[in-house]
Amino acid sequence: MKDRKRRLADAAIDVLGHDGVRALTHRAVDARAGLPPGTCSYHFPTRNALLTAALERIAELDLAESEGRDLADVLAAWAGSPRTRARFMLMLDPQARRELGEAAARLADGFVDRAERLTGSRARARLMIGLIDGLLLDELTRGTVGAEERRERLAAIGGILANGR
Repeated sequence: MKDRKRRLADAAIDVLGHDGVRALTHRAVDARAGLPPGTCSYHFPTRNALLTAALERIAELDLAESEGRDLADVLAAWAGSPRTRARFMLMLDPQARRELGEAAARLADGFVDRAERLTGSRARARLMIGLIDGLLLDELTRGTVGAEERRERLAAIGGILANGR
């Protein structure tokens, strides 16, 4: 049963990443997952449950993908991913953000906690995440950059964090 929920969450991410928040329906997720109608509403009976499952799966995949890898390589993978578009859509859509509320805050805090271990400061961790999100948003909206430019951008972020500015 856990595999079916994961499959539905992955399908929800795909719908969000390609078609947007408004296109996310139980029926659309069933179709994208290739499952019979009603499967999604059985496992995630409310829109909030579906949104939360999608966001939790995004966080799970992002954390797993970033574990032990070079940050520039991670950002390159994330920049072209429908999953990243889905995350931004969930976080920027006012209604989805209200519906996600506590789940979004909990998952964001998990990333800040992880970044804090790297930076030594909660304020620098939040700054680092904000700057990296800005790089990702820039690449999603303006087009991906080359590996060398991405590394230069990350070096600039490192400089900002090191100087406390």
